[in-house]
Amino acid sequence: MTTVKVIRQPSVKRKDSFGILQLITCLVFVATAHSFTPVHQRVALQTSPLATKVFSSSQPDAATSPSVDSVEEATRILSEWDKIFNPESQGQKQDTEANEILTSSRDALKASVLLLSAAATEERNRDSVMGRCMLGICAPSAEDGVAALKAWVTALELPRGLLHGMDKDGVPIDLSGSVYIKYNSGGVYTFADIRKSGLGFDALWKPGDALLESYDGTYRGVYFQVELQDGEFRQYLVPLDIF
Repeated sequence: MTTVKVIRQPSVKRKDSFGILQLITCLVFVATAHSFTPVHQRVALQTSPLATKVFSSSQPDAATSPSVDSVEEATRILSEWDKIFNPESQGQKQDTEANEILTSSRDALKASVLLLSAAATEERNRDSVMGRCMLGICAPSAEDGVAALKAWVTALELPRGLLHGMDKDGVPIDLSGSVYIKYNSGGVYTFADIRKSGLGFDALWKPGDALLESYDGTYRGVYFQVELQDGEFRQYLVPLDIF
């Protein structure tokens, strides 16, 4: 008859139990700490650098939001967009294609405009005649135009002045239809503009003043122009509602 020897498993001592408990606690702590790591940091670890493009989605998180770090880069982005969006450009796309591109590039445009405006503000703070920022707003109505003006001036932290052209001698002017609003952070107003407005020397601009007038053109958007000390001409037609 074969004898079967039963080998008993040694009981786990309290010291071993405590060690296992410590190990489990450590693992739980590590998992919990990872769950509190900001989402954008975890995503960034899993995303290839090549996956981040200048033109990101319209609702980016912190990991994919475009980063525009220089005047040169902002100038390039806006120049490339202007070739697509500006009706005067030979490279203009059809409306459907332009809208698709806008959806993917909105945040890069916004970042580029903000950077160039900040560069102009820095120059303007050093010398009031430098760093002018000008807006030419082509809107389908006075309401839309004024809303765009307020949004841009607020977002870019530009000087606020008076809005001319809404009335004559206190009587509101009929401004049904499209309008054009000219804004200038530097307060420069040509004599031709003064004569056209019929306001005489009352039309002399102060920093942040704007002029609203009727507009029979078909363009829609904002002509964004900044004058920097490098002397390069920078004017771009960008969408009304990026801010």
